[in-house]
Amino acid sequence: MEFEKVIKERFSVRKFQDREIEEEKLLKILEAGRIAPTAKNLQPQRVYVLKGKEKIAKLKDAAKMTFGAPVVLLVCADMDVACKISWDNGGTTAQTDASIAGCQMMLEAWNLGIGSVWVRYFNNEEVKSSFNLPDNIEVVCLLPLGYKDPTCVCSPLHNQKNTLEEMVHYL
Repeated sequence: MEFEKVIKERFSVRKFQDREIEEEKLLKILEAGRIAPTAKNLQPQRVYVLKGKEKIAKLKDAAKMTFGAPVVLLVCADMDVACKISWDNGGTTAQTDASIAGCQMMLEAWNLGIGSVWVRYFNNEEVKSSFNLPDNIEVVCLLPLGYKDPTCVCSPLHNQKNTLEEMVHYL
């Protein structure tokens, strides 16, 4: 699919088919996150793959928004590896780097005919505890993935976009 078509047509899928994602497609999605640009190329992004109802059910109390997806990616950042920003009193680029990886995975998924939705509504500590994630790992987002249910349509707000004049300001 042409890149412009991918970025214009992709929308948040909140209803998935009960259909597995082929392993080769999942690997392409994960590869898109692996090659994402990161600050100083330190590559702090870490992705944990949850496949199957039993694994995804472990998210039940901490994250209710998985929408029946057959795969959920925990897009995380390794805080020990992330680029430290010296002028920002200990800030890092961890969330930014993991977010770029998440975005690239969402776009590659759509390119392969697979829907996704960026979920930030979850209890970080409960997710980490449920999967015994180390202290240095920060969960940035959940990325439910799957084939879009035929009845799923984009939100009515999806196509309401600001104009370039509203968004862009030259200084």
